[in-house]
Amino acid sequence: MKVRMTETMVNALTETSEIPDNLLTCLRSAEADGDVVLVDLGQDESMAMTEMCEWYVRTDSDTGELTEQGKLFESIIQAIIAADLAPDGRTERRKDGRIN
Repeated sequence: MKVRMTETMVNALTETSEIPDNLLTCLRSAEADGDVVLVDLGQDESMAMTEMCEWYVRTDSDTGELTEQGKLFESIIQAIIAADLAPDGRTERRKDGRIN
């Protein structure tokens, strides 16, 4: 599947110390497509990336809201799910920034 990510998402993933080599390879071979980056992931890679991102989805203890880092990694999870559900393996980003 082709997962549509922003450059910020890709940078956040490549900067994590826990990222395994196979996912790093997927990110490094991603292709630019306008203002997004298309990351080609198989089922195993998408599951591994989703699980890794879940480690970073945290809430602020005072407000109960997602932290900025949590929002970023949550958006990566949403992008993976959207790509998995898309019939053609591609997704579109709405004007509000969420992924269809």
